[in-house]
Amino acid sequence: MLRPYAPHDAPEFLCLLNLARAQSTALESFLSQEAVWPAEHVRRRAVAVHEDVVVGMAELSRFEYLPPGWLRLTLAVNPRVRQQGLGAELYRWVQAQAEHLRPGGLSVSILDHETGSRDWAERHGFVLHAHRFASELDLGAEFPPPELPAGVTLRDMVGASPADWDRLETLYGDLLTQTPDLEGQPRWTPEQLRSNLRDNPRARPDWTLVAVDGAGGWLGLCQGATISTGIYNEFTAVLPAARGQGLARALKLELIRRAQAAGVRLMRTNNHAANAPMLGVNRRLGFVAQSGSWELRQELE
Repeated sequence: MLRPYAPHDAPEFLCLLNLARAQSTALESFLSQEAVWPAEHVRRRAVAVHEDVVVGMAELSRFEYLPPGWLRLTLAVNPRVRQQGLGAELYRWVQAQAEHLRPGGLSVSILDHETGSRDWAERHGFVLHAHRFASELDLGAEFPPPELPAGVTLRDMVGASPADWDRLETLYGDLLTQTPDLEGQPRWTPEQLRSNLRDNPRARPDWTLVAVDGAGGWLGLCQGATISTGIYNEFTAVLPAARGQGLARALKLELIRRAQAAGVRLMRTNNHAANAPMLGVNRRLGFVAQSGSWELRQELE
């Protein structure tokens, strides 16, 4: 039986959601995210129930790293009840929702060891778009201090003025458009930029770092956020004119130093497989690649 998701489904729903993700989310974190989900963001959910147990789920939601008007699809079925048509039933629900919502397209991420799931997506018209994978860094090791070019300093956003936050969001918007994930897409709106920096409930001002030159120009940004396993390096990037000076490495090393001082033992990040320069920085710092995922997309308009 298929029915809409209800709040009391959260524990079973999350177990299925974690099956489809490279990193599991704890129930407490999931419920915290639910509480702050923006009301204006599209999200539709359905669950498949067998003998009063949730055994399948499907979700369509807005995701800011997709083209405007696109939706992210997550679909999972308990391995014990696969090959019984539940996935097909959930996907028919997805198609009905898509006919109503009229998104420009759908994106689905599939763990890279789930070859059967990728085959299923391709049979349903999804085409490979990108490969991404997580990396982890043991913060119990020793790291060198950041090395900075002459005249360059690092600052955080503790006690930052509204004007400083506006400036940071402008820099963030500039840098995002140069990443493999968002290259060629429209610049994020001020509301999106603010939500991911200033109003991000997982972010910490002391883990939001900026490289500043001697004339006061802002050259690069590194952002860390709290997660259940420690710290997540959400974003690191440097303006093109300032690249080749080791600033990305320096920013990450300062973030590592601050995380260690806070007693954090593990740092995690995710990267697009095409981002060779940042992958090189991470590898030299000692990040170890973990499981990854394929993103497949289907254009609908």
